[in-house]
Amino acid sequence: MTDTNEKLRSLFLAAIMVFSVFAMTTGFAGSAAAANLDAGTFYSGQDVELDVSNIDSSEFEVRTLDDSGDNDQVGSLRRSLSPEDGVIDFELDGRLSEGEFVIVNDDGNPIDLDTGDIGEANDVQPSETFEVVPQDLTADFDDDEVGTSGDSADVDFEIASDVRNGYTVNVSADGLDRDELSDILTRSGDLTDDQVLDDPDTEKDDLEGLSKDLGDADRQEAEDEFFDDTEKVQITSAEGDYTLDFTDIDEGNYTFETSVVDANASDTDDIEVVDTGDDEGSFEDGVVTEERGDVANITIQLDNTDEATVQIGDEEDDNYYAIAEVTDDNNDDEVSVKFNSFQAGAGDADDVIVPGDGETTIDAVEQGGAFHDDLDEEGAAAGDDILEATDYDMLVVEGHNVLDNDDTNLDIIEEEDDVGTLSLGERSTENVQVWRAPSDTYGDDINDLESDEAAPVYDLIEAGNITETDEAAIDDVNDDIIVQVEASGFEGVFTDNNGDIDTSDYGGLSAAEDEDDLNGNPAVFQHGFEDADPGANTDTAVTDIGALEDGDYTVIYDEANDTHFVAIDGAALASEDALNLEDEDEYAANFTVFDGNSDLVDDDDDSETVTDDVEFFEADATLNNENDITVQAAAGQQISGTTNVAPSTEVTVRLRSETSSSPFLLQPETAVTPNGTFTATADFSERSPGANFTAQTRVAGTNVGDDVDGEIVDSPTATVSISDQESDGSEVTVDSVQMSAGGFIAIHEGDAGGDVIGNSEYLNQGSQEDITITLDEPMDENFTAVAMPHLDTNGNEEYEFSGGSTDGPYTTNGSAVTDSANVTVSAEEPTDTEEPTDTDEPTDTDEPTDTEEPTTMDPGTDEPETTTAADGPGFTAVVALIALIAAALLAVRRNN
Repeated sequence: MTDTNEKLRSLFLAAIMVFSVFAMTTGFAGSAAAANLDAGTFYSGQDVELDVSNIDSSEFEVRTLDDSGDNDQVGSLRRSLSPEDGVIDFELDGRLSEGEFVIVNDDGNPIDLDTGDIGEANDVQPSETFEVVPQDLTADFDDDEVGTSGDSADVDFEIASDVRNGYTVNVSADGLDRDELSDILTRSGDLTDDQVLDDPDTEKDDLEGLSKDLGDADRQEAEDEFFDDTEKVQITSAEGDYTLDFTDIDEGNYTFETSVVDANASDTDDIEVVDTGDDEGSFEDGVVTEERGDVANITIQLDNTDEATVQIGDEEDDNYYAIAEVTDDNNDDEVSVKFNSFQAGAGDADDVIVPGDGETTIDAVEQGGAFHDDLDEEGAAAGDDILEATDYDMLVVEGHNVLDNDDTNLDIIEEEDDVGTLSLGERSTENVQVWRAPSDTYGDDINDLESDEAAPVYDLIEAGNITETDEAAIDDVNDDIIVQVEASGFEGVFTDNNGDIDTSDYGGLSAAEDEDDLNGNPAVFQHGFEDADPGANTDTAVTDIGALEDGDYTVIYDEANDTHFVAIDGAALASEDALNLEDEDEYAANFTVFDGNSDLVDDDDDSETVTDDVEFFEADATLNNENDITVQAAAGQQISGTTNVAPSTEVTVRLRSETSSSPFLLQPETAVTPNGTFTATADFSERSPGANFTAQTRVAGTNVGDDVDGEIVDSPTATVSISDQESDGSEVTVDSVQMSAGGFIAIHEGDAGGDVIGNSEYLNQGSQEDITITLDEPMDENFTAVAMPHLDTNGNEEYEFSGGSTDGPYTTNGSAVTDSANVTVSAEEPTDTEEPTDTDEPTDTDEPTDTEEPTTMDPGTDEPETTTAADGPGFTAVVALIALIAAALLAVRRNN
């Protein structure tokens, strides 16, 4: 460049590059005051220079490097250069913006960029070459929108290049001056004042020595030239992620342009600044309701901040308050805390207010007031005295501006953003209910549940796997036992210091009234079993749930319903020495809250006890009412029984042949119904009639009850036929039936699986025809009737079909014998002979409109016969035709 000002500007920008702490590992010094071209990497758009004062050459050229041969050679011409004051100075643009190049003298030989020595054109060395690459640049905001106050005013901004680290950028945005840009960039502290060049008065000393060949006047001119642009700042060492702070910036849309000062690389991104109002916190629910001793879940909404302080209680009104500073960790504009009313006062402050979720941090927490101070002075344990049942103020304010985190000097919220109410009600001990489940339920579905996973328990109840009971099976098969306790106020007892329900120490906390729990404190409650009928003049002790081994029981807590379930492995309970369960032993499941050991029960009240009795029986089952079983040599044969094991228990009926000429072993499976019955279905279609077998009920591989003898007999046969028919809807007619063993015909509606709408009386074996069956209720529209012959399996000649276990249908190949027909339901025919009224007669405009009846002629007489009114298709046309014929005949008679 020949213009002095332009050259000074270029020199100044190069000096800024050096200030950016770029170590020049690539060889580019970034200063225009001395030769900087060496055997390294440079970027498109940079200015470079080389001292050639010691080289005997009047002209120089920049040429490409030809690396196509065995030796690197000087390639094609890219630019011619003339030295000025012994220096060649040029810009890496146009034909020099990308590639590998050499500087040659007027003889065409390359110049060593480090030493100035002259090389050979046909053998170019690495020190004689330099590389030029385009620099990429991204400068993007993490969000499209930013606020004007609090946390909402912060937005992430990234400046990055894939090919370069140490570089300086200019940043500008229409509508923002240098001071505003500097505030936005530096307020968060991610970018230091040293990195952001925005004030010439503070930057002169920093630039000292970077442009050594510039005098004071030239340096001042270079600085002034840059700082005359009042809408631009410069960032040195720009690569990185930064938080920009738009506090108090005017609303509007801004386009930020970021450009590298010494290279052709730039990027733009848009950001919208919106007014977000003041920082504040507020309660999601104005009123939070819980019982004394339980844990209150409190959610706080945050606007323009991620920090808040929450206070529960008032020193003057309640003699107690707890206060905590909280932080939102995931910027979702809310925090959640849990307040443990059982721990409040006597418990450690860190256990009183805890995070309500994994995205909230409690930074500091304290409690105060006379209630706390007195308990603290007494050295009371948690639960000795519990907050009374009343309403407590909740206060919240944005920020951490109440507690001194260094020495935890306690203060209170005086200028709150929002007020709510924590309403603590009286707690209660309501009920105990014993449930039972099949013997494998505890091991398969319950023992691995977390302390607060109550939903799977309710699912098992809904599915019928867990049922209410007052009896349970023991001995060879042991029902699992689930004791449901309905008692509020215990959440605080079972909440750990992370705020999570933890019932793993349930057995250790349960103890007799005069015993200590695992923490060395008087037991708050006891849960166990006691003999409901110990005999005269005998007291019975409670066998505590803690007497069972770990893993033999699991406690699931349902916070929403103030309920917990104690699920017990039935086999472990049956083997407990203290219980020594035997057939017909009756025990009470007992849950007691002690009045003297905690404030969960008022001092004036007695201990609260709820119980539920359960009687234990040896597991038993009965097949076919202990009668011999008869089945046919066919599929679908049903064998029924009853048992006292838990409903939904899987039962196997083991059918073993006793006939050596026809050996077989069938083991159909089924499940016990809620009323204690079960029905297994077996296929005997490939077994020989006359073979004998024994049937045995088995549960979990164990025989239950006595076995029963059985016999296979010939399969009964039947055929049935029913035709399409008309009916008044009260009955149907079956054309024929043949039954080898007698029985009944049932009429199903629609298909074989439809409702039974009628059945015949008992029909003897053999063939019968035209059987009329009266329906249970008259049908008022057309329907499909399915006729199905049924056996009289119990021989009482009364139709008693119940799920296939009694009076089952005749079958063929495992399917019921049926036939179906369409039944048209029609109204009764009219029986009167009332003649048509005048309005029913056809009229003819050419004929008199008198009331003469239409007639037909009786053969052999001159008198017409009066027709009877009727309905049906074509009736109107027939009447009209008859009337015309009658009129014509009458005219003929008159003419004659």
